[in-house]
Amino acid sequence: MSNTDTKRRWTAKEVEFIRTNATKISIKEMATKLARSELSVQLYMLRHGIARHQQVKRNLLRELVGVKIDTAYFHPTRDFYQAVGINQVRFQQVWQGYRQATTKEMEAVARHLKFTSDELMKFMFNRQLDLFNDN
Repeated sequence: MSNTDTKRRWTAKEVEFIRTNATKISIKEMATKLARSELSVQLYMLRHGIARHQQVKRNLLRELVGVKIDTAYFHPTRDFYQAVGINQVRFQQVWQGYRQATTKEMEAVARHLKFTSDELMKFMFNRQLDLFNDN
């Protein structure tokens, strides 16, 4: 690599620094301390799902979708948003964990993904069991 090459891999220390400080300091401060551009830090966080804001304890919508689809490959379309009646901004807030999904939203997604009653019971049962595991 030449000195003019700006592409460099993220080290484990840099990644840990970002994950630890994402909600504590600004992107500008992280970029300065890591000797990287603000854009590179921001894009890294976006691509790896690192939140800048406080998140909900359990992302139930993500868990619900995960029963049917591997969430790493789930990319909702305009048709999906229209079918479930959730706009794109609201869905992304819920998906990223900034807001909790309402019961109505959860029902709409379950209906759209064609959950059987057995799958819904399994999801609810596992959710209740997890309540006892949280300390």
